[in-house]
Amino acid sequence: MKKKTMTQQGAFRKDRNALSRAKKENITTADIINKMAETHSKPNSAQAFAEAAGAIIHVEANMNKETPVNDAFEAILEERRALREACIL
Repeated sequence: MKKKTMTQQGAFRKDRNALSRAKKENITTADIINKMAETHSKPNSAQAFAEAAGAIIHVEANMNKETPVNDAFEAILEERRALREACIL
């Protein structure tokens, strides 16, 4: 049987639903982060926990209709525009 390819939207939905279900099952974010870190190439390393926490933070931000990557990108563009204008004046 051929495995069905998941879209980015489908992957996000799956993670969003997992976080919602975890809340209902009294599974904490820390529990999820710990479990994710176990599967990292360097389990129990600071990097493993930081990456797992970052993934959770990103999904939660998207769930709250926040766009942290876009916000950072737009801030960089705005800083560059301001620098260009300062150099021109």
